[in-house]
Amino acid sequence: MLSKTGCSSHQPAMESTDSRVQVFVSLLPQAYFAEKVGGEHVQVSVLIPPGADPHTYEPTPQQMKDLAKADLYLKVGTIEFEEMWMDRIVDVNPGMLVVDTSQSIDLIDQDPHIWLSPNLARQQAQSIYQALITIDAAHQPDYQRNLQAFQGEMDQLDQYIKEQLKNIKHRELLVFHPAWRYFCADYGLEEIAIEQEGKEPTVQEMVRIINDAREKGIRAVIVSPQHSTHQAEAIAGDIGAEIITLDPLARDYTANLRQAADELARALSRD
Repeated sequence: MLSKTGCSSHQPAMESTDSRVQVFVSLLPQAYFAEKVGGEHVQVSVLIPPGADPHTYEPTPQQMKDLAKADLYLKVGTIEFEEMWMDRIVDVNPGMLVVDTSQSIDLIDQDPHIWLSPNLARQQAQSIYQALITIDAAHQPDYQRNLQAFQGEMDQLDQYIKEQLKNIKHRELLVFHPAWRYFCADYGLEEIAIEQEGKEPTVQEMVRIINDAREKGIRAVIVSPQHSTHQAEAIAGDIGAEIITLDPLARDYTANLRQAADELARALSRD
């Protein structure tokens, strides 16, 4: 069942010369999913641009104006940006269909980073498909074909990651911003977070993290382009681990996770 916000039945917000379904998403990986399922029948816009932090980003006035023309908004589910802005987004376009793509997913401690699991990406794609055929039933066969192709792509990605990580020597990794829990859960890894509830560690917590990491023989410290790397670099230097930059918000989803698997396999195979 679709989870909707706004009117009980979808009505296009405004006449447009573009006949495609106007879709808005919060994050770049969601755009990848929506474009894969929607194909030529959708125009997808992303609110949070590359390099921006979803915890602090504010939509521009132009983005809010463009949202008034949207047919569909695809939520991640629980990211801070959506919790802060969704009411105002709906206010500018009450007739827009809003769908929570996490609605069929069991979250871990309300962690929103579900898109980093190819298995959960398949479920998000199913929600996107249901939303699109609600708005644009005429193109249902195309959406169904696209969905099946995307599910196959995710199956291949899942198998690739499993193959890359099956013989690694170390299964624990330090992560500055804890974005990779669902990925780790899928592939038998353990994410140990440096940042807790959005806060950098105190001096005492840094000492504890370093001691624990030494005891566990951790070989990799994961950082992202959206966050400071200073403390992660200090910890990596102290424990002799490698800093690996992985982007949880890259738009080319499949290529990004393949690269992440390659980088992790290399680092976690070190003696």
